[in-house]
Amino acid sequence: MKPPAKYLAPRFTLGPGLVQTDKMRILITAGGTREYIDPVRFISNASSGRMGYALVRAALKAGHKVTLITAPASQPVPSAAKIVKVQSAAEMFEAVRKHFSRCDCLIMAAAVADYTPSRPAKTKIKKTGKALTIKLKPTTDILKWAGGHKRKKQIVIGFALEDKAIRSCAEKKLNEKNLDMIIANTPAAFGADKSTVQIKIRGRRWLRLAQATKATIAKRIIREAENVLE
Repeated sequence: MKPPAKYLAPRFTLGPGLVQTDKMRILITAGGTREYIDPVRFISNASSGRMGYALVRAALKAGHKVTLITAPASQPVPSAAKIVKVQSAAEMFEAVRKHFSRCDCLIMAAAVADYTPSRPAKTKIKKTGKALTIKLKPTTDILKWAGGHKRKKQIVIGFALEDKAIRSCAEKKLNEKNLDMIIANTPAAFGADKSTVQIKIRGRRWLRLAQATKATIAKRIIREAENVLE
């Protein structure tokens, strides 16, 4: 009997050394969200989107179907992926909610803002020479939502940007948000061609990739995701 469309088919052997498996539907987020203060000013971060876009290219090259939810990023858009463009953390959350049930694997590589202005101004704020106070409110934790809503045979992968106690902080995030894999890095990864990352899959030992290109890191992450879903 044919398995339900939402699940991956089991692996089967074609011959000596040849193994076939259905490809995944991978949902990837990338870029840095923009939280608008007024129509022309926003709060953001230094994300270039390189890691997320490298993951898209690696997944496509491996034959998977990819949907990319992207905040603004300085990267060429891969034509073979389905593209969903967003600006804010709220828009990214809505896009993830919409597409999450149809993916086998979610990789949250986007740098999503933790806070957003409580009341964005409807018109441009004029310069007065006086101090300006902007009240912020927390954004929805998309990764935690996904970890709490994933189904059987669906995996959620997150990133942890840490500047101290990298492994312990990342592993805490892995457990608290019910993730299957987490990639820990440091602020030095922002905009860099190469970076050092540490990968933790639930129930397995840490893996360290030192000064690897983002293409190499992305390829390894996709390979590990494939192994988790076997």
